[in-house]
Amino acid sequence: MSRMKSLAAMLLALAMLLGVAAVPALAEETRDDIVIALWSEPSTLCGGLAASTSVNMVSRQIFDTLIAKGDEAGTYEPCLATEWTWENDNTDLMFTLRDDVTFHNGEPMTTEDVAFSYNTIINAGYADTATSAMDSMEVVDDTHVVLHFDFEYGPALECVSSDYMVIFPQAAYEESADFGRNPIGTGAYQFVEWLTGDRIVLTANENYFQGEPSIHDVTFRILTDTSVATLALQNGEIDVHTMIPQADVPNVQADPNLQYDEVLGNSTTWIIFNFDGIFADENLRLAVAHAIDKEGVMIGAIEGNGEVAQAIYANFVPGYDFDYEGPAYDPELSRQLLAEAGYPDGLDLTVRACSNIQYSRPLEIVQAYLADVGINLSIELMESNAWFEDVFKGGDFDINLVTFSMGMADLEELYALYRGGQSQNYGHMDDPDVNAAYDANHTSIDEEVRLEAFRTVQHVMGDRALTVPLYTAMNGIGANANLRGIKADQMGIYRVADWSWAA
Repeated sequence: MSRMKSLAAMLLALAMLLGVAAVPALAEETRDDIVIALWSEPSTLCGGLAASTSVNMVSRQIFDTLIAKGDEAGTYEPCLATEWTWENDNTDLMFTLRDDVTFHNGEPMTTEDVAFSYNTIINAGYADTATSAMDSMEVVDDTHVVLHFDFEYGPALECVSSDYMVIFPQAAYEESADFGRNPIGTGAYQFVEWLTGDRIVLTANENYFQGEPSIHDVTFRILTDTSVATLALQNGEIDVHTMIPQADVPNVQADPNLQYDEVLGNSTTWIIFNFDGIFADENLRLAVAHAIDKEGVMIGAIEGNGEVAQAIYANFVPGYDFDYEGPAYDPELSRQLLAEAGYPDGLDLTVRACSNIQYSRPLEIVQAYLADVGINLSIELMESNAWFEDVFKGGDFDINLVTFSMGMADLEELYALYRGGQSQNYGHMDDPDVNAAYDANHTSIDEEVRLEAFRTVQHVMGDRALTVPLYTAMNGIGANANLRGIKADQMGIYRVADWSWAA
């Protein structure tokens, strides 16, 4: 028996002997630690030095950004900056910084640190999604910095609020042999240790400018098998699991010691074409589009736990047209279009595909639908990194399947993939209407212009089957039932400081 329980028992017995009202039992102390499953080993713990959701999951605890995303899509709130204003024909963004922020090493945050952080991330090239239009940041005085853009840039605030644009101390960065493994930020938690393949440990920043978090010690357990992580959650070995396999969800929901929440996520799966080959033919692309029952693919691939997609981005992205429907499932029309494309007797193709089940399973279901109309796919599975480097990045495919998780809720996230001439446009798509819409979003800060650009991209890419969107999966989170503040996040990244244990 614990000392606290023994003391409670003694007080109760004494009260009974003296004939006084019973003394209530002393409550057990509230926990101040937490263990969270991390689905892959990060390459660094600094969000600006890599493009990875596992990196961002840890980085968000250690670092802050100048502004933060608000509760509503497209809204922003002060963080390390108290206010911001556009200048110089909307190409310069001026920030006023807080004057009460210190780094984890006790040093005050300065404008020099902020400018150094931005310029380092811009020049590193890992965060091109967020930094493509940023030229540099300049110190104005002790409380102001200005971010220079190459042109009037529509998604600027979304980029500045992203997990890529973190702030760190210049001196510590320059003195460290590997800052990504020994990070120092301003965030709610500071780094303690990283045991490769096992765990990453953080502890509360007692001087955090937003107040010390209630959970003091944070351990990220590296559990690359998500089903093993589910068992660990059910056994009480971990407290939070943000990558629960669909097959495990019913068990988590039924467990009285756990809680579960989900929301439409940021990961969309679609068919991609290479426009340097046979799929430059619109009829052939439409034949593929009409051959596939999207709902059937979603049910088979993720047990129906998502939504059929009518765009290559999730429907919480501003500008999504909920009334739009792309090419419908129509096998007979598909066969007709296949013949018009010059393949009346069908078509045989080999697809080298990523072996990750997130890719391979939906492709196998698509394979069956295409076979029904005469398009026969031979699938050769490859290790993930080899597939990405040799096939996808190398543009060595006619048709393939991708699953893409957006790091920002903005069309800009896909600019490099589908704007003609961009370095990541591996399928070499170069549609003039799509290009014009992407450019409008890229260069305008007029909200209506940008929303119309989103709608144009959705309609044109769907009508011409420039891609075939299939489904967007749900983002779910399972946690100990005694944790408060657990709510599924659309982007799948969380702040531990927003959570607390029930008293």
